[in-house]
Amino acid sequence: RRPPPPQSPLDKVAAPEGLSLPELAGRWFLVGVASRCRDLAEHSHRLEATAVVVTIPDGKSLAISTFRKLDGMCWEIRQRYLPAQAPGRFLLKGRGYSSKVDVVVGEADPATFAILYYQKGRNISVKLYGRTSQVSDAIVDKFEQRVRAVGLSEDVTYYYPTYG
Repeated sequence: RRPPPPQSPLDKVAAPEGLSLPELAGRWFLVGVASRCRDLAEHSHRLEATAVVVTIPDGKSLAISTFRKLDGMCWEIRQRYLPAQAPGRFLLKGRGYSSKVDVVVGEADPATFAILYYQKGRNISVKLYGRTSQVSDAIVDKFEQRVRAVGLSEDVTYYYPTYG
């Protein structure tokens, strides 16, 4: 018999009790991200201010419009986070087989910040969003604690500029 697969770090992340999706709607700013993504590491010096607009089209899923500058042009990226097995958990389907991303809202105070976890295969990343482009040091500390809890470190944590 094969042993059961190891528990995913995302399985240990609990979504906040009583998370109200409508409270997540509105404009957010991407403040920081922790990820072992090679592209992010190679181009971290070119990070641009990034804004996100969240809508709840059907009361269960999140429609995400990300606005960012790339090579001097503004781009909009649209994604749909579909509801998964529990409140605060979502599935982002990509193109092709095995290109799904599991998403968990790990912690949120909808008036000020949200910490989301993303897992594709065995790779995990953590993103910090703020209602403003700058958040308090206490929120940054909380984000960095969550990053360490899933085995990432400050050398793969990047913060976005607050201008642009």
